[in-house]
Amino acid sequence: APVTTAGATLAYSENGTAAVIDNTIALSDIDDSQMAGASVTISSGFTSGDTLGFTTIGAISGSYNSSTGVLTLSGTDTIANYQAALRSITYASSSEDPTATAASRTISWSVTDANSDGAGAQSSSAVTSTINLTATNDTPTATAGATLAYSENGTAAVVDNTIALSDADDSNIAAAA
Repeated sequence: APVTTAGATLAYSENGTAAVIDNTIALSDIDDSQMAGASVTISSGFTSGDTLGFTTIGAISGSYNSSTGVLTLSGTDTIANYQAALRSITYASSSEDPTATAASRTISWSVTDANSDGAGAQSSSAVTSTINLTATNDTPTATAGATLAYSENGTAAVVDNTIALSDADDSNIAAAA
């Protein structure tokens, strides 16, 4: 079976640009010179908005499933090209509350050789890398704009019934002034 090593830790901040997860990944296989596929999975902490990106290298193509957090690489190519492809994989999140499910993500890596020795394709044991997330508390917004015509000694009247409140990362407002 091929051997995969990984273990880097990425620090990612909310609303950050896509960042390489682990540029230290190494692949080897004592009886195969090519790989046929790889699977990169957000195996813990997956949150809607998490994205794994990929740079096409050689004959390797990639497909990301945004509902499961799995990036699948396919295409027969050299060990060196697969290693380069895995080192190019990036993480980004479009979530305004990326720590809603967990403050970190565990990324699992596994590769499958191309059976160039004719003994049957083998997959590596999964190895992991970590992404630690830092959330940003987004400022709530309030919009208003109505005009009240009020006469002296008039009855109580609503000042503005068009006020709207929103907060990208919180469903509760604690106070208003």
